Amino acid sequence: MLERLREQARRKRVEREAPFAVLAAAVLVESGLNPFKAFELLGDLDSLPAVAEEVKRIRAESLVGMRTLPEQLSHEARGTRGVWGRLLSTLVSVDRLGLDPKRSLRDLLYTILRDMRTEYESTARRFTSMISSASVLFGALPMMFAVIFALMASHTVLQYCLGFTILNAFLAVTWLLAVEAQVPEVADYRVGYKRILVKWLPLGIAVGSALYYGLLQLPQGLVYSTALPLAAGALAFSLPAYIEWRLYSRTVDEVVEDLPRVLRDVADEVARGYSPHQALENIAEGYGGYTGRLLSLIIKEARVCGGLREAYTRLKNILPKPWRISLELLALTEEAGGGAGALNTLADTMLEYTLMIRELRRSTQIYRVLSLGFTAMTLALLSFLFNTVVVAVAAAGRAAQMAPTALPFSPVPPEDLPLFKDAVYTMVAASSVFLALVTGKTTEWRIGGSLLDLALTSIILLAFLLLRL
Repeated sequence: MLERLREQARRKRVEREAPFAVLAAAVLVESGLNPFKAFELLGDLDSLPAVAEEVKRIRAESLVGMRTLPEQLSHEARGTRGVWGRLLSTLVSVDRLGLDPKRSLRDLLYTILRDMRTEYESTARRFTSMISSASVLFGALPMMFAVIFALMASHTVLQYCLGFTILNAFLAVTWLLAVEAQVPEVADYRVGYKRILVKWLPLGIAVGSALYYGLLQLPQGLVYSTALPLAAGALAFSLPAYIEWRLYSRTVDEVVEDLPRVLRDVADEVARGYSPHQALENIAEGYGGYTGRLLSLIIKEARVCGGLREAYTRLKNILPKPWRISLELLALTEEAGGGAGALNTLADTMLEYTLMIRELRRSTQIYRVLSLGFTAMTLALLSFLFNTVVVAVAAAGRAAQMAPTALPFSPVPPEDLPLFKDAVYTMVAASSVFLALVTGKTTEWRIGGSLLDLALTSIILLAFLLLRL
C-alpha cells in the first residue's frame, strides 16, 4: 500500500512538470538535436527535478532490460497517461513512422497549451465556487452560530465557542492545503514568507500579549480581554507584513510578466548572429526596474563564472519557476548551437503561460470583499442582540436565581456578561481571521495575498471593539 502511494505521488510530480518537459524537448529538437538525445538531456534539467528523475529511471531500466531507448519508451508509453504519456507516445511515433520531429513536438506543445488554458479556466471557475462555499462555511455559518450562542446566553456556550473555533481552525488549514494543491507553481515564496514571519510575527504576538496581560491599558480590555488582543495582534502583524509582501510579490510579478519580452528580444538578437549569452548583454540596457536588475545579475554571474550554465547554477534558488526553466533552456540551446527558431518557440510558450496565470488570478479578484462584508454583518448583528435580547436574558437569569422558575437553560447573570461577550466575540474574531486567510488564498492563490484581507478584517474588528465602550 505504501509503495503504491509513493508511485502515485511520483507520477503526479512528473505530470505536474510534464508540460514544461514537452517545451524543453521541442526547444532542444528545434535546436537541431535528435529527439532521443533531447529526451536524454531532460535527465539533466535541474529546473524539472521530477522529470529528470523519471528520465534517469527510464534510461536505467532500458539498460537493465537490454532495450534500446525507443523500445523502452514504447514500453513506458503503454502504461502512462496524461501529458507525460503523450510525450512518450509522440517520440515513439516519430521513430516508427519517420515523422518530422520538429513539427510533431511543436504540434504536441500547442495542443498541450490549449489544454492548459482550458484547465486553468476550469480552475478559475472551481475557485469561484470554492469562494462561495468558503463564504458559507467561514462566514455565514459562524454568524449563525454566533447568533444562536448569543440567544442561548448560558455558561455552556463558553465551551461551545471554544470547540467551534478549534473546528474552524482545522477546516481552514484543510482548505488552504486543498487550494495549494491546485494552484500553478510560479515561484517558491517560502523564502519571502520566512522573512516576513521572522520580522513581523513577534510584533503581532507582543502587541496581543501586552493587551491580554494588561501591559497596555485600554478600557475595552476589561470586557474584551481575548477578542481585543486577538484583533490588535492580527493587525500589528498583518499590516507591516502586507507592505513587505507587496514589495516582494511585485518583484516576482514584474520579472515573470517581462519574461516573454526578454525571450523575444533574445531571439531577435540570435537571429542577427549573436549567441544567447551575448544577446542577453545586448538587450539588458533596454530594461529597467526589477527585470533590469535581474538581467544585470545574470550577465555579471555569466561573465565571472564563464557562461549561462554557471549563472543558472548560482542564481537558480532566487529565480521564479518560468525564469529557471527559460534560463536553463537558453544555456542548453547555446550549447547545442540552436538558432532563433528554438528561442521563438520558448518565447511563444512563456507568453501563453504568463497570460494564463494572469487570467487565472484576475478571474477571482472581485470576490475579495465577501470576507469583509460577512465580518461587518456578524458584528452588527451581535451588537444588536447584546444590546437587546441578551440583556433581557441576563435579567431573566437574575430573576430566576432570586425566584426559581423553570427555564430550558441557565442564563448568565448580568455580572458574567463581560465573560460571555468576550467568548462570543473571540469566536467571531477568530472565524473572521480564518475567513480572511481562506478568501485571500483562494482569490490570489498565494497565502501572502491573504495579508491584505487579514489587515482589513483586523481593522474592522479592532474599530468595532474600541467603539463598544
